[in-house]
Amino acid sequence: MWLVVLSNDVSDAKEALSIYRRKDVVEKGFLRLKTQLDLGRPRVHRDDSMQNKVFIGFIALILMCHLHKVMLNKDLYKNMTMKKLLLILSKLRVQHINGQCILFLLTKQKAIYKAFAVKEPVQV
Repeated sequence: MWLVVLSNDVSDAKEALSIYRRKDVVEKGFLRLKTQLDLGRPRVHRDDSMQNKVFIGFIALILMCHLHKVMLNKDLYKNMTMKKLLLILSKLRVQHINGQCILFLLTKQKAIYKAFAVKEPVQV
């Protein structure tokens, strides 16, 4: 694979590549905001509503980036996509019995908890 970067301003190839990669990260972040978080067309009528929606999208993007980082570091992408991970976690079931919160974890959920270094909850 070849990558060609042309510049009038940067003379060092390593610096140019570093700038390109940082720019690429920012562009991918905005792409995620637009596509995965459905912020391409905000569909709001007031400025404060727009600011609130973008802020929530930004927080969601930070969380997604953290999920991605952990999934890469713990090799979770070998077994599932991020969408699959979120689907598995959405099946978490909780019961409140006598003031105690009891989680019913599936086998795959236990592996995810371990990968994210979450203390295993009280379970049945």
